[in-house]
This record gives sequence, structure tokens and C-alpha cells, in this order.
Amino acid sequence: MMRFPFIFTAAFCSLLIACFVVVPTLAQQQPVLLEGRVVDASADFSVPLASVLVESTNTGTATNNDGYFSLRLPPAAYTLRISAVGYETRHMTVAIPAPEPIVVRLQAAVLPMEEVLVQSHAATSNDLAAPQQKLNATEDLLQRVAGVELIQRANFAWEPTIRGLSGGQVGLVIDGMKIYGACVDKMDPASSYVEPENLEKLEVSKGGFDLTQASQIGGTVNLVTERPDFARPYALDVESGFESVAALRRVRVAGAASRGRFAARGSFSYRKADDFAPGGQETITHSGFEKRNYKLSLASQLGDRHQLTASFLGDDAWNVGYPVLLMDATLAQARIYSLAYEGTPAVAWLDEVEGRAYHNHVDHWMDDRFRDVMERDVMRGMYMPMFGYTDTWGGLARLRSTVGKTNVGLTLDAHQVKQFGDMWMFSLFPNIPDMYLLNVGDVVALNTAATLDVRRPLSDRLNVRTNVRFDLSERDVERADMASIFRSRYGIEETARQYQLVSASAVLEYTLRPATRVRLSLANTARLPTNVENYGHYVYNYVDGYFYTGNPDLKPERSRQVELGLEHVSGRLGMRLTGFYNRLHHYIIGISDPGIGAALGGRASTYRFRVYENTQDAYLVGAEASGLYELGRGLDVAASASFAEGHILTLDDPMPMVPPVKGFISLRYDRGVWQGEVESRWALAQNRASEAADEDVTDGFNILNLRASYQVTSELGLKAGIENVFDTFYHEHLSIGNLPSRGRNLFIAVGFSM
Repeated sequence: MMRFPFIFTAAFCSLLIACFVVVPTLAQQQPVLLEGRVVDASADFSVPLASVLVESTNTGTATNNDGYFSLRLPPAAYTLRISAVGYETRHMTVAIPAPEPIVVRLQAAVLPMEEVLVQSHAATSNDLAAPQQKLNATEDLLQRVAGVELIQRANFAWEPTIRGLSGGQVGLVIDGMKIYGACVDKMDPASSYVEPENLEKLEVSKGGFDLTQASQIGGTVNLVTERPDFARPYALDVESGFESVAALRRVRVAGAASRGRFAARGSFSYRKADDFAPGGQETITHSGFEKRNYKLSLASQLGDRHQLTASFLGDDAWNVGYPVLLMDATLAQARIYSLAYEGTPAVAWLDEVEGRAYHNHVDHWMDDRFRDVMERDVMRGMYMPMFGYTDTWGGLARLRSTVGKTNVGLTLDAHQVKQFGDMWMFSLFPNIPDMYLLNVGDVVALNTAATLDVRRPLSDRLNVRTNVRFDLSERDVERADMASIFRSRYGIEETARQYQLVSASAVLEYTLRPATRVRLSLANTARLPTNVENYGHYVYNYVDGYFYTGNPDLKPERSRQVELGLEHVSGRLGMRLTGFYNRLHHYIIGISDPGIGAALGGRASTYRFRVYENTQDAYLVGAEASGLYELGRGLDVAASASFAEGHILTLDDPMPMVPPVKGFISLRYDRGVWQGEVESRWALAQNRASEAADEDVTDGFNILNLRASYQVTSELGLKAGIENVFDTFYHEHLSIGNLPSRGRNLFIAVGFSM
């Protein structure tokens, strides 16, 4: 299978180049100066350090202390993307040459949204401490956002957490679409289906203050994929790289073309990693993987106000090793289809309309046939191949309108998901018969939601944003044999359940002075139980080593949150400080299974069986800080730090899977063709470990990373670096089974862009 990606890549590049030779290029025209200024929409003061990017190109700049910027571009029509800390991102179409300098007015964001925009050679963000360079994987970008950590089960497919919350507590969507992993053990989060070459930006909202994307209490990660661009006749990006720590080989290619009212964009990538080595240690067996990803989007402009885009995203991973788990993933597949509309109707009060219909199907196969099953403690002497799938159909619509000073948004969302999971147990002992187990037996959930988002300035300095969300969920087990198990276990007549949730939030932002804002956020939110929490059957939890059974009578988790934030951006300094408190009610935990306990004479804990149940109260408290200081001459210092502490009051036990105090500090250099970074990433020891979850304490660490890039020509670029320079042995607190992190890693990449 090694030859296929490279043959595909060569054929894909050749086809694109053959198409492009008949299209006139912009480079043959003389560049013209475009000048402009970025100001606050409500008070007309300058916005310094605003990012001004020409979409789908490598061209961009930042405003100076007085909000002015300039760019040189060949005559044509371009779409500018203007963003700044504390403001809503704005897209603006301009024609070059422009008759006079342009003025860009940005609206106050009211709600902070950590946004990382990915370009072919750089990543820019309204998170001040975001990476200067585009990194090698989506997970690399996520873990650089303060408050976001990653659960690591292998050298592959890490699961995002926000402020110590994960799973069903965090919304994880792609272009707003709901994607459900097929693995009941959470080895295939939706973030693993998107690669940097098809990712336009990451949007991360923390806490329950933005309710437009999902029913959640911890926050939302929205992976926004690249769309076709009508402003450029063609584009091509190719990159190939190598990493030493696991002999990782990768190649990426993305191409686009447009003519008239039609545009297309496609991408493909391939990665293969052998077993990796932690710091100062031998390689860890069963830790490699192989993966390919491909995406195609076709767009058509329907008049001047409407656009229709059809997209397909495919992702395949195989031979994925999980060295600290019971088995490996032999194959994981995702197929994501969507048809999207966006436009501006010819109605005075209606600003914009978006709609999307989608379908996705995810399959996941696991096996332990290459493991020594006679040596393990759990299910010894048995091979246990597993299979699971999810099938989701959905649609969403967004409307936004401005009436006077009030901006109103309405989001309607509906989707149905069907989930299945099973496993066989083939015993190596002749006196033990083979067995079959349904983990999730055709669970079907229909979820609908409506969200009202209202934003209004109350004065020149005070802005308010409110969200109200209503969720309705109906779910049941379709397989009669699985339904009978839950009816017998819980003494119920029907397994079908219906949930109705109402959530609300309010954000007040006050401008102390042109460069300084304070923000108070309040929320009362709820989240739906997952299908596994409701209807899972003997699902193994790798965090605590127990087998879990679902509970149809679970109550939704509820959360009351308060957050206080401060932002300051002026001259050379930008900083953001945030403190939060989150009180959770009906917190879902695992308790000893009373049914099995009675059958085994009260020894359910000995045999490690648990059932999901609501406890009364828990809390999370924490703080985050990020900042950027420009030293001058292309040098700046970026840093971030985050802290969270969680406690289950009912059990008087620390909340599991809460990261320690951690952060990074980076000295960065950018002088056009040269970019460099010296980064120290650190974490303190985490001694607050949950006894109920059999959680381990972890030591602190500090690792050094060096990265650099050089733009040889306008088309050719080089990237290289050393991560974990001193080959430090460490593991993250959210690493399942204390899997060590990667040791010293030398990487190099060559990229071509046109």
C-alpha cells in the first residue's frame, strides 16, 4: 500500500497542472498598492495588531499602532479576512486598484472565540499565543490553545478536552455537522478525520456561553474545512516531510481552480509511522499507524448573492497500535457528505442565510490477534475482535438579521444517529465456550434544537450577547434482544426515553478604554447523555479499567457557570486573562453495578463492573492567561498558562481527567523569508488524582522545542526543527495507561505553493 499514495499524488498534481496551463495567471500583472485602516465600529478608534489576510493566498499583514495597513497585489478582486482579539472576524471583498484607502469597521465580539486560521505556511489566530507556524497535525494546533488538552490513547487520534471536561460534555463538530465516533472506547474522535491541508480554521469556544453549535457544558471545537475560492484562477500546495521519532513519512497536496461561476478544491494526504520511542527509551511496540485523508469540494455561484457547495471528506486509518490498551485498530473509516448553501437574500431585514444537509458514516474495527492475550490481566486467554459503526443524517439552518442596533441569529439543527457495536470472545481454553456480546445494540437517537442568539450595544462602551437554546431528544434501542436486557435489569417496561433541555447564557462586555475590555459571562446550560451512557452494555473503560453498563434513566448533566475576563491590546502588548467557576449538578459517574454485586455476593468492585449514575454535585474552577509582546526587529515573545481544579462533592473525591497547571513560553522570529521559534512547554505535577477512577498522579515536565522555516522562493519553502531537544522522558496526565510521550524528534519538510 506504500506506492498508492505517491502514484495518486503524482497523478493528482499532473492533472491540476494540465488544467492550469490554460488559465491566465495573476502573477503576470504589476502589483498595485492597497491601503486601509481598521477601526472599532462603535467608537471609530484604531485597532492595532489586527490581522489582514488575503484569503486562499500566503499574502497578509498586520495593522500598526494606529490601525493602518498596506498590501501590494496584482489587479483583481480579492476577499480580505480581517480579525483581531476581541472582535468579530470580517470578510470583505475589494477590487484592485482601489480608488481610495479602505476603512474596515470591526464589531466587538462580546464572546471570546479562540480561532486558529490555518494557511499553507503559517497559522494566525485571535488567540495571542497561537503558533506562528502551521504545525504537522490538527492535534498540534489544538494543544496550543490555553485551556484545551488532549486525551492520548496512542500516537494517533487524540481526543480534545476543554477545561477538564470531555466526551459528551464537549461539542466536537466539523463545519457545524455532528459527527459521532464508531468506537465505544472513544478511539476515533471527530478531530481525527480532518487534516491540516483541508482545515481552514479551528474555532474553540470554552464553557457554556456559545450555545449555537451543540448541547454541551464544557465548550465546542468546530473544525472548519477549506472551501473553493472564486477569487483565484488556480492554486497548488504540495508538502512532503519526515519525522525521526517514529520514522514518520507524510505527503500532502491541495489544489484548487475556478472559472466563471464555478470553483473546485481537492486535497489528499498520506501518513505512515512506525513504532515510536519515548525519551531515552527503546521503541514501544504496537505504536505505529498508517493513514490517508482526501477531500473534494465543488461550488457554484447562483447569481451574485447565492452559493451552493457540495463536499466529500474521506478518512482511512489502519494498523493503528494502542500499546497500553487491550487491542489495536485494524481499520477506521469515515465518509462525510454535505451540501451547503449560503447567501444574502434580497430582503432588507435579512443579512445572511446558511443551510447544510449532511450524511456521515463511520466504521471502526479492532482486534487483538497480534497480542499475547495469555499475559494480560483483563479477559485473559481470549481474542476479542470488535466492530462498531455510526450512521448520521442531519441538517442545519442559520439566519441572521439586523434590526436597528440589534443583531439576531436563529440556528435550527436536527440530526438522527444510529449506533452499533459488538464483540466476539474466542477463548484459548478448550473448556470455555466462545461468546458474543452486544455493546451497543442499534441505538437510534433523534436530536433537534433551536438556538436564539441576540447581540446589542447598550451604550458606546457596553455590549451584550444572549443565547437561549432548546433541545429535544428522543432515543431508543431498536434490537429486541438488547432492549430486553435493559427492561430486565432496571425493571422497566419501555426503553425509549425523551429529553427536553433549556439552556441560556448572557455575556456583558465593557470597554474601559480603546485598548482594554472586561467581560462578565453567565450560563445555565445542560447536556444530553451519550448513547453509551444510556444504552451501553459491558463497555470497557480504559481510564479506570471497569466494564460499564448504561442507564436509560440518567438525568442530563446541568451546569451553572460564571466567567470574568480581561483583554488588552495596544502598541506592542496584547494579553488575555480569564477566570471561571463551573458548578455541575447530576454529574454522571460510574458506581459499582448493584445487579452484578448482588449476584456475586457484593463483589462487583472485585470483578470491576460499574453502571452509569448521576451524583449530586461537582465543581470546576480555573484560570487561563495568554499574551504576546513585540520586542521589535521581527522578534516577539508569546506565552500561555492554564489551571483547572475539579472536585466531586458527593464523593469528596477529585474529578478525574483534569489536567495540571501547564503552559508554554516561546521566543519567535519573523523577518519575511525567515521564521524561527524557541519554545519551552511545561507542566507541574498533578497530585489531585481521583481514587474512584483509580487515577494515577503524574510528575511535572519541561521540554524544549526548536522550529524554523525558510522561504527559498515565493513558491518553495523549507521547514525543520527539533522537538523535545533533551530527549526527556515524560507523560501527560491525560495519557491513558501512562503512555509515555514521544522522545527527541527531528523533522524536516519541503513545501511548494503557487
